[in-house]
Amino acid sequence: MKKKLLFIVVCLVTCNLSLFAQSFTAGNLVVYRYGDGSAYTAGQLVPVFLDEYTTAGTLVKTYAVPKIVNGLNKGLTGLLKSAGGLYQQEGMSTLSQDGKYITIFGYNAAAGATVPTSADALVVGVIAADGSINTQTTLSGDATTGLGTPRSAIIDETNIWANGYVNGVQYTTLNGTTSTRVSTAQNSPTTLAIYAGSLIAPIASTTTLAYANPLPTTSTTFSLRNGAANGTSNTINQLIEFPFSDRKVYYAIDDANNEIRRYNTNMAGTDLVYRVTIPSTGSTLLKSITGVSNVVGANTVFTLYVTSWGDDGTGAGTSKLYTFSETFATQASGGVNSSISTTPLTLLATAPAGTVFRSVTFAPQGSSSIGTGTLPVSLTSFKGVKKDDAIQLNWATVSEKNNSYFDVLRSSDGEKFTSIGKVKGKGNSDELVNYSFLDTNPLSGTDYYQLNQVDFNGQSTKSPIVAVASGLKANDMTIYANHNSNEVKLNIFSASKTFSTLSVFDLSGKRIFNKAVQLEKGYNNISLSLVLKVGLFVATLQTPNESLSKKFTNQ
Repeated sequence: MKKKLLFIVVCLVTCNLSLFAQSFTAGNLVVYRYGDGSAYTAGQLVPVFLDEYTTAGTLVKTYAVPKIVNGLNKGLTGLLKSAGGLYQQEGMSTLSQDGKYITIFGYNAAAGATVPTSADALVVGVIAADGSINTQTTLSGDATTGLGTPRSAIIDETNIWANGYVNGVQYTTLNGTTSTRVSTAQNSPTTLAIYAGSLIAPIASTTTLAYANPLPTTSTTFSLRNGAANGTSNTINQLIEFPFSDRKVYYAIDDANNEIRRYNTNMAGTDLVYRVTIPSTGSTLLKSITGVSNVVGANTVFTLYVTSWGDDGTGAGTSKLYTFSETFATQASGGVNSSISTTPLTLLATAPAGTVFRSVTFAPQGSSSIGTGTLPVSLTSFKGVKKDDAIQLNWATVSEKNNSYFDVLRSSDGEKFTSIGKVKGKGNSDELVNYSFLDTNPLSGTDYYQLNQVDFNGQSTKSPIVAVASGLKANDMTIYANHNSNEVKLNIFSASKTFSTLSVFDLSGKRIFNKAVQLEKGYNNISLSLVLKVGLFVATLQTPNESLSKKFTNQ
C-alpha cells in the first residue's frame, strides 16, 4: 500500500508513461516510409513512418515514429532528399536474426531541420512486436570520427551494429551514446544483415560480402566472400539469405543496375556464384528486399518482397512495393542452378504522393518493450489541480495512432473507478497535443483519477492514478425524528449543488419512503411527514457521486 501511495504522490507532479495500442501481426510486412506528403525543402529532415501491410498488399495500419523528445527517448527523422534534390542512400530498416525487432536508423533532430553533425546526431530506433519503440541509442554524425549518415543499423539481443557513409561498421549497445569501430578495412558498407550468427556487410561498388563470425564487439578483420559479377559492375545494397540444400542462397538488390540477382555459395562456402537476374519489369531504383522460404510438397518456394524508390528524386516516379517468387526442387545437395518457375514482379502497393518506401522487412514477433515510449499513443504527462470548487485535469501526448478517445475515470478510494466523461482523441498525430478536463462536481476529501485510452478498434490501456485533494467538506447528514408529531427533520450538508434520492428503511430492509431531492451547495434543511413506529430506522442519501447512510431513532 505504501508503494502505491508513493507512486500516486509522484504523479501529482507529472507522470511519464506509455499507452500501448495494437501490436504488429506476425507474418505481415512493415514498410519504412519517409515523408508524410507535405512539401519539404530539399536538405530538410522529414517525419518517418512504419506502414504495416498484409502480404497481399492491404494496408493494416500506420505507425508514426515520434519526432520529438519523449523522456529519455530521442526524436527520429530522416533525410528524404539531399540539398541537391536526390534521394539519399540511407535509413534502411532491418530485422533481427531472431525476428523479434525491427531496427531503423535516422537523425536526432526535428522535422524541418537540417542534418546535424554532432556526437549524438544519429539515433537508432528499435521496435518490438507490441508496437513499442526505444530511441535512446545515439551515434556520432561527424564525418571525421562518426558515420556521417545513417545507412543502416541492426540489433542482436542488446548489441547494435551501425554503418554510414564513412568509418565502417561501428558497435554499441542499447541505450549507448558511444561506439567502437569493428571493421578494420571496410569504410562504407551498404545495408547490414545478420544471418546464422554472422554480421554481413555488403561492400559498395562490388559483389563482395564482408562478414564477421562471431559477431564482433572490438576491431576485427572481416572475412570476404567474393562473387562473380557476370560481366557487369554490381553493387549489392540489401540482401536476404536462405539456407538451401548444402548451400546458402542469396537474393540481392543490385544497386548499380537496378536488378535483383540470385547467388549461391560454392561448395566450399567461400565465394558467391552468380546464377540469374530476376526481371524487374521496368521498375526503377530497386532498393530493399526481404523474403520467406516454404517447403511445398517436393519443392521449396522462395517468396520475396521488394521496394523501389521510383526514381532518384528528380523525376515523377512513384515508390512501390512488389513481390515475386521462385520455386526449386528440394534436393539433399546442390540443385540451386535453376528454378522450376519464377513469377514476374507483381505490384502490391504504391507509396502516397511525396513519400518514399525506403525499405521493407517482415513484422517483428514475440517481443515486448525494451525501452520507453511507444508508437501508437505516448502520454508524457498527467496531473490534476484544484480550481475553485472543481478539479482541473491536464495531460499531453507526443504521438498518437488510432486514438479514438480518453475515458476519464474517478474513484473515492483509488480502487473502484467510474467514468465521469470522455475527451476525443486526436486520432493520428506525431506532434505535442494538450488535453484538459474539468471535473465540476468532485468528491469531498481526496479524488483519484485515471485515464483509459481507447483505440478505434476498441482496445484500451489505463494510465497511472493521479490523486488530488478537493478541499471540499464531506457530505454529511443529521436526523431528528419525533414520534408524537410524525415528523422527521434532516440537516444535510452537500459539497455541491446536485440531485439526490432520499430513502428511509426499517431494520428488516423494507423501504418505507423514497423521494427525489435537489440539494443546494451547503446546508439543506428538509422536513418529512412520516408516520413511523417507535424504533430504529436508516436514512440513505444517494447522490451521483456517493451514498450516505445514517441510523436514527423514532421516539
